[in-house]
Amino acid sequence: MAEETYEERMRRLYPMGLEAARKASEEFANQEMMAEIQRQLPERLRFGGEFGLPSALAYGKDADSRAQIRGYLTPGVDFPSRMGTYGRGMEDDPRYEFITGEPDYDETTGTSKGISVFQPMGRNPRERAFNTAEGVEGSRNRNKRHSYASTIAHELTHKFFDSPAFLDFLEETGRYSYPPGTPLTPRQEHHLIQSVEPMTEEFERLGARKHAQQYYSELLDHFRGWLTPEREEKYGIRLPIPHAIPEYPSTLDKLIDFIRGQ
Repeated sequence: MAEETYEERMRRLYPMGLEAARKASEEFANQEMMAEIQRQLPERLRFGGEFGLPSALAYGKDADSRAQIRGYLTPGVDFPSRMGTYGRGMEDDPRYEFITGEPDYDETTGTSKGISVFQPMGRNPRERAFNTAEGVEGSRNRNKRHSYASTIAHELTHKFFDSPAFLDFLEETGRYSYPPGTPLTPRQEHHLIQSVEPMTEEFERLGARKHAQQYYSELLDHFRGWLTPEREEKYGIRLPIPHAIPEYPSTLDKLIDFIRGQ
């Protein structure tokens, strides 16, 4: 039997084509990365959680709509004061060094196609803590917790607030912004985002963010109701599947009790 050529071997290994295989490999890596990010987030901030809708829609429903997540380093700096951003303008800042460059920018719409996030390399204790689910305490607010996962969710939420669907929602409903129908200001966006971000247990017990969280929850519920299947098709987005409330005792618990004769 004649030995197959390189081209024949590639066609056999990758019948869909090399470019398609490369894209599939990248998408698999993206899914694995995002799955780990989701595991590190509080349940309310996960894609199917109460406040996870913005980051889920901003991340994209498939490989063709996937948001770019670019990492940057801080040469000579122990820990950055800026852990993430949505937008542009960091490429020429000597304090930051991008690993693969900033996200692409759409000049026609004036929007960024992704987010930039500090990539912890484990150079010091704060960087190592930043890369855990618990995160690191804030430098200005010691009750606040910052982590790689929560920073990604934070910046993706900014991207959602800048999306055509949400901007049209604000304009059509005339609610949640002032003047009515206008985009949220950066301050309004941060008021909503920070109302649900991780904080210390001691601070959470105070309930100081309860009213802001209720307002944010109402906004997202209104948006979900506004987002009909026709609008999902129009904007190329898809609502995430909500997290199911665990049943207790579960079916497995009942089966174990049955086997044990309880």
